[in-house]
Amino acid sequence: MSLKISLTLLLFLLTSISLSAEEFAVATFTRGKVSFLPASDTSKLWKTLKVNDVLKPGDRIKTGNGSKVDFLYQETEIRIQPNTDFTLKEWNSDKKVAKAFVQNGAAWFRVNGFKKGSFEVSTPTTTAGVRGTAFGVFFEEKEKKGYTCVCEGQVNINGIDFVKGTGGAKKEGATELEKNEYKEMITKDGATVLLNEKRKQMPMLNRCLPCHKPIGWEDKSFTPDETYGKK
Repeated sequence: MSLKISLTLLLFLLTSISLSAEEFAVATFTRGKVSFLPASDTSKLWKTLKVNDVLKPGDRIKTGNGSKVDFLYQETEIRIQPNTDFTLKEWNSDKKVAKAFVQNGAAWFRVNGFKKGSFEVSTPTTTAGVRGTAFGVFFEEKEKKGYTCVCEGQVNINGIDFVKGTGGAKKEGATELEKNEYKEMITKDGATVLLNEKRKQMPMLNRCLPCHKPIGWEDKSFTPDETYGKK
């Protein structure tokens, strides 16, 4: 009888894990040490995030210098870059609604299967609602400024629609959203010399380099994202 009960409990646990993985995003890749504070953990102790860990509402993630983590939910990707403080605020796979917050650092998203405008990512100064596929969200604490750039499709930033190759930024205390264009700086081949020149006035552009390799110039101060473009 005890063996039967044990097998039943094991089957229940395996089924629960499987259902959880189907309902939430799962870590598919990590590099370096990624700290993880699950909302369900009453001890409030940070843990080391590992591949196959599940990202749930209220969970907070911090990456250090050179560290990163990728999450995958069906065809939706979440890539949290180095030196980032990220929190998943809301996630409902049935209603296709999600909200996340980037307190500092950078995260990249490719969204598929969520309702139009129902996948939102905020910083202390910006809110980006997805209208189309892929976008990056950044917040630079030194500048006190939030950025969003559109890689594919269309994204609504603080009430204004932006298309591929453009983006918006807002500094704390500012009343208007800055509009930026990256079409000539980043091509399908990588980051051009125009980005190299522009990043001197716009340090946020350094956040693009792990995913967009330099063309015609070099910079060894960043770690390439070996998973970008391979899913």
